Amino acid sequence: MEYTVKPAKISDKEIINRLLQPYLTELSQFDDISPNLKNEKGEYIYPYLNDYWREDNRFPYIFYCNGKLAGFALVRRVDYYYEIAEFYVLPEFRHRGLGTACATDIFKRHAGIWRIGFNKQNSASRRLWEKLAQTLANGDIEEGEADTSHDYIRFSV
Repeated sequence: MEYTVKPAKISDKEIINRLLQPYLTELSQFDDISPNLKNEKGEYIYPYLNDYWREDNRFPYIFYCNGKLAGFALVRRVDYYYEIAEFYVLPEFRHRGLGTACATDIFKRHAGIWRIGFNKQNSASRRLWEKLAQTLANGDIEEGEADTSHDYIRFSV
């Protein structure tokens, strides 16, 4: 499998917006997404998308696998740590190690402390982030409850 993690340019914003639609649809099964975040066409609106090309503390990425569009990540720096705000691999590219490879690439681009939040019911997300933390962490791994529906994992890379 040949993969590429590419910093997204402003011209890639529409690609990420299109990928946000199935991603947010998947998240809606965990009650993470308000139905009020849809426009009159029934499309999800991601209110922070434009900020990824306006703010220095935000980093958009697009993933390719064997030359084909495979997913995206939205990373941001909050206070003293980095956070994966959104992370999505298209279903046809899952279970091949692509998510692990792309996330590892992103972590290495932003060395430091990471805090990853995920819905308590999203077992696939939990497995991915715990596996990556165990593989990449330089020191202790902290796990905790962010709120009643979300947990987090914090580690340094």
